[in-house]
Amino acid sequence: MNKNLEARVDPITEDEDFIARALEELSPPALIMSIVHMTGNTDLLKSNLRPRVMDVVEASTQTEPLEDGSLTLKQGAEIRAHALKAIRTYRERGCELPVLSESVINDMLDFMSGQHIEGDYREFIKEEIAIDGVDHRAVEFDNAKLKARAANFPVVIIGAGMGGLLAAIRLDEAGIPCRIIEKNPAIGGTWYENRYPGCRVDVQGHSYSYSFEPNHDWSSHYPKAKEIHDYYEHCADEYKVRDKIRFNTEVESAVYDDANNRWTVTAIDAHGDREHMEACAVISAVGQLNRPKLPAIDGLDSFSGPVIHSGAWPKGCDLSGKRVAVIGCGASALQIIPEMAKAGSPLLVFQRSPAWMFPNLEYHSPVTEAQRWALKKLPYYSKWYRFWLFYTATEGVFAKTQVDPTWNSPLSVSASNEDMRIVLTEWIKSQVDDPELIAKVLPDYPPFGKRILQDNGCYLQALQQDNVDLITDGIEKVMANGIVTSDGRLHEVDAIVCATGFHADRFLFPMKITGRNGIDLNEQWEGNNGRAYLGITVPNFPNLFCIYGPNTNLVVAGSIAHNAESQVNYILRSFKLLFETGKEAMDCRRDIHDDYNKRVDAANEGAAWGWPGVNSWYKNEQGRITANLPFRIIDYWRMTKQPNPADYHFY
Repeated sequence: MNKNLEARVDPITEDEDFIARALEELSPPALIMSIVHMTGNTDLLKSNLRPRVMDVVEASTQTEPLEDGSLTLKQGAEIRAHALKAIRTYRERGCELPVLSESVINDMLDFMSGQHIEGDYREFIKEEIAIDGVDHRAVEFDNAKLKARAANFPVVIIGAGMGGLLAAIRLDEAGIPCRIIEKNPAIGGTWYENRYPGCRVDVQGHSYSYSFEPNHDWSSHYPKAKEIHDYYEHCADEYKVRDKIRFNTEVESAVYDDANNRWTVTAIDAHGDREHMEACAVISAVGQLNRPKLPAIDGLDSFSGPVIHSGAWPKGCDLSGKRVAVIGCGASALQIIPEMAKAGSPLLVFQRSPAWMFPNLEYHSPVTEAQRWALKKLPYYSKWYRFWLFYTATEGVFAKTQVDPTWNSPLSVSASNEDMRIVLTEWIKSQVDDPELIAKVLPDYPPFGKRILQDNGCYLQALQQDNVDLITDGIEKVMANGIVTSDGRLHEVDAIVCATGFHADRFLFPMKITGRNGIDLNEQWEGNNGRAYLGITVPNFPNLFCIYGPNTNLVVAGSIAHNAESQVNYILRSFKLLFETGKEAMDCRRDIHDDYNKRVDAANEGAAWGWPGVNSWYKNEQGRITANLPFRIIDYWRMTKQPNPADYHFY
């Protein structure tokens, strides 16, 4: 049975002085909602204390300090005074809560969002935060016939990262047997593999978790890799799916049998032993960023010291006292470089192109004792806080990524994108005094053309340390003792760190997947040109489903955890559709698939990351964007809410 998702809170036992101090550190928007839950009084919803989403451009124009939600300090103090009184009354009556009507909950949603929310957008938000305590994303089979089909429908899941673990949990809840094949010795996927110095997520931790299993114990607002890995280890044990995982085993191939509508999956373990498994369906949860890509630099294999990829950082690796070169200035490099610079040893940073950085002073901030207290003890505070993080991440920014065809500039794609460029430029300039360094670190392409990175100032500060040198001359070759740049200079180093990304355009690589009539998936995808309907299903490959497949990477809004839940929901409802119709397999129609991908390509070309002057891991070698989802997260949620039988052939 699915876990009850009511806001589980502990009784408040702390004294009033502690509570008053704690309130100073809380989010006013979520605090207002908790007050309404504790009191049942809706007067605050009619007050002038309404929060408002403010993007970085608007925030740059403000002259007075503001609270979270763009509330003034005076308004924040007023909210805290209301909260202290509400908590006192709530505690005196034994921490019992009044029952709020559906109408009041709707008013609260409207108040928090600053607009009247209608229709499926309201459903979308309620599902995300489960304010009614119902796990709307769980798929259950409510009659004996469906349960019997489910029990005899074995599924193989490839990968035990966030997506694969989620699929196993949901399948187990629904009574569908499954096995997970995981190449690593542990759960976590990218959060197990990436252990380089400074590795952390760039999405708020309190929204980077399963909706049905919130974590109120994050130590940081943007948790480090080890802590995220531990969270998924916890989920595997909490939902009792660990024994379904076969570790240190890699899928070699999967072959579909047209005659009996089954897959045969072949896996090889660390000892070289092979096993053949029959499955009714295969779910690929290998992700997009799981195969490290070393740069194609002449002589790299001749270097006499260690060559380390950020995505395969050796356990116990210590580069203290060594002269280190870091190749790359993307997301991983911006986390690695400040950490390595602290050692004081010579650090050479080889940059091909700079990155836009988003001001975020909370990026390394700890979650305080007071904030954890509120998440655990203030009624519904955690749910509304998750909503506020989710809502502020999805509203406003998307429009700034869209290309205005009438806009004519090599540095921006629209007027609002230009406003963003100006603000981000000033943010970079505010941290650097040296004009030569500013010229090196200031991007010459539109914001969102490449991945925008979170920045609290530590990266540019590191580049200005005496032991750090930023090199923008192209790399000509690598020799045994160092790196030669295009100006002919040899930079002697003892170790090379390659923060050079992954084979992001090689989906399901290097597995061999064979579908109907012997069709090879790699050939159908032309190697690096992956396409799927909704990023989930592929013509000619019945009952093959992808999580975080082609064109599902989020660029500007929301958490990939939310997208994974949408995809797993779609997969489970596809299984239910098979069971209800008495069919064994479903295969996406080619015309439906092609029409969807035409819309994807057009939308991606109309976004900043599709700008032809920029190359990034979002694109394949031919310039097509294979990674990114160009739609709003609400649009994708609608698309994946329920499979349409008309989109598929059934067998």
